[in-house]
Amino acid sequence: MKQFTLIELKEVTKDLSVLYVEDEKMIRDGLLGSLKQLFKEVEVAEDGAVGWEIYKNARFHLVITDISMPNMDGITMIENIMEKNPEARVIVTSAQNDAEKLLTLINLGVDRFLTKPISKLNLINALYTVCSSISNKRQIRAYHLELEQKIRLLNTQMKKENVKTKLAQAANNSEEKKSTPGYDDYFLNIAAEDIHELIDLSEELDSDILLAFQNNRIDPNYVASLAQRYNNYGNILCRYIVFNEIGSLIRQMSNELNAHQQTFIDHTSSILELLESFNFTLITFRKNVLEKESSNPTFYNPSILSDAAMIINLLCQTEVDGDIEFF
Repeated sequence: MKQFTLIELKEVTKDLSVLYVEDEKMIRDGLLGSLKQLFKEVEVAEDGAVGWEIYKNARFHLVITDISMPNMDGITMIENIMEKNPEARVIVTSAQNDAEKLLTLINLGVDRFLTKPISKLNLINALYTVCSSISNKRQIRAYHLELEQKIRLLNTQMKKENVKTKLAQAANNSEEKKSTPGYDDYFLNIAAEDIHELIDLSEELDSDILLAFQNNRIDPNYVASLAQRYNNYGNILCRYIVFNEIGSLIRQMSNELNAHQQTFIDHTSSILELLESFNFTLITFRKNVLEKESSNPTFYNPSILSDAAMIINLLCQTEVDGDIEFF
């Protein structure tokens, strides 16, 4: 077996955290100094009960624990840890060599078993083997996240380009006169406070969606908050006859978000990408129609209606059809 050096070991432990559980103070203090030199973060517990309480509040990359301890033994603590985090990595140290306990530990998925007194060479090899596996897995996960982020950004950019293309085509195909009958004075009726509120809502929606992309977990409260912002947006547009159609559909989209919160949670990434593209269209509409007079205030209506209808259909279709693939 290859013998690893402390320098090699430090390379795979320097960014990791460890929880060390040992009831014998002399042994605990003896190993603690070495662990602090190797690991980025080290927490210590004097028995299984304390160790479990610490782990519940802060997940660690590695747990090193004794078996025979007061208040809660190591096996019970490991069982609790594995139930909370099935991917937990554990090294067990013990003066006992009980075959039944060893079998229990193997079934729990413990990575290594070291007998006391612990040999320095065995400890280094065990730590290197387990921690290099942890580090490799973290690197692979980080690579996948980076790749997913790049794909998401590419998809978002493509959607934005599609929106621009769709608007340009609509402009080229439009044969309407510069002044649309019945809408000549629409701009005079738009309240400044409504425009300011729409600007604030746009910024809040963009911020919410960006944070959601960065967050691994979405809860119903987030979906309800997002739906409320869209409902407010739709309510403002519905105050003006010329924008009543798009305002009504945005409110309907808000209602569907609330009605299908679990669907949103189950397909967060796909739906967020659509909402990001939708917000881009809303911002373009607001800047060109609401913040400055447009010759045709309904020019962006088809794009807004199409995007909102797509989001509504996906929310409803997914709940009916199950786990469909959006893209």
